[in-house]
Amino acid sequence: MDSTALEFRNSCLDILSFLSSPERQRKFASKVEYIDYKNEFICWWFDDLVMDSLPQGTGLISESFNTTEKCFLCEFTKVFDENLGSEEQPIEELLNNTQWKQVIAAAQKTLDKIAKIT
Repeated sequence: MDSTALEFRNSCLDILSFLSSPERQRKFASKVEYIDYKNEFICWWFDDLVMDSLPQGTGLISESFNTTEKCFLCEFTKVFDENLGSEEQPIEELLNNTQWKQVIAAAQKTLDKIAKIT
């Protein structure tokens, strides 16, 4: 794996780790003020990492993750997409939101699955 693919992989896994951790999200919110944290986090996953390319598995996704890992990422992306909601929320409201808790749990589950095969 070349350095660009490795950097992309590490970025994906770091964002996934961030999304799985209410503590990291709280810490981030204490340092960086946003009106809408959820949309910021959504942008990190869907826009910055171009997760919409997962089903086709092209480009950096294919260079950075094996087929099984891409399936895990695709499953997480689907759960994330299904639980976006539309309301703006302060960080504590977001972390207590049932839909966001599903995103957090799915992120942790995905990290655990990837860790088991690497």
